[in-house]
Amino acid sequence: MDLKNRNYDEQIIQATADKDNAVRAAAVRALRHFKIDLNEVDTTPKVSTLSMEDALAQVNATQGVPAHGEAIFTKAACNTCHTVSEDEPQKGPYLGNIAAIYPRNELAEAILNPGKSIAQGFATNLVTLKDGNAVMGFITSETTDQLTMRDMASQEHHLAKADITERTKMPNSMMPAGLMHNFSVKEFASLLDYIVGLASKE
Repeated sequence: MDLKNRNYDEQIIQATADKDNAVRAAAVRALRHFKIDLNEVDTTPKVSTLSMEDALAQVNATQGVPAHGEAIFTKAACNTCHTVSEDEPQKGPYLGNIAAIYPRNELAEAILNPGKSIAQGFATNLVTLKDGNAVMGFITSETTDQLTMRDMASQEHHLAKADITERTKMPNSMMPAGLMHNFSVKEFASLLDYIVGLASKE
């Protein structure tokens, strides 16, 4: 098991009360090996059960576990659209130093309500071409004759403006709402604390 993958912590903790002596003994060994703290048992509610205001208030008052947050980052598919290392091909907004720009509470709100504030330079554009194809992504550069866009797969598209029939700035963020709905408040807090911690490594 990957030490960064905390998806099985609850099962291990539950196994410490199993009727089978061998199972209990194995669970105790796993607790020690994976450094699982019984005091970290997550009893916080799912984000989906709370209003946005309550979810924000609770996550802002909850301390997460950054090591768990890295696993949540992957489980919530944040890495599909964001990178945390400058060595990776850039996609959407870079998160390696995002906490140096936005405080934790604003990051929480941006995740819960991604359409409220779109980072400068990351407005979603939809470009339709004469051949019927369309490209959706961010504009990374523009000249008199050419438009360069980057899609969420990190692919660069160099488009001649003469080939563009329509260009629309979309009102919504490419980041979907509801990413945290299936996670608990503490898991959300752990994700935030992981992201905040990235800025100190820059």
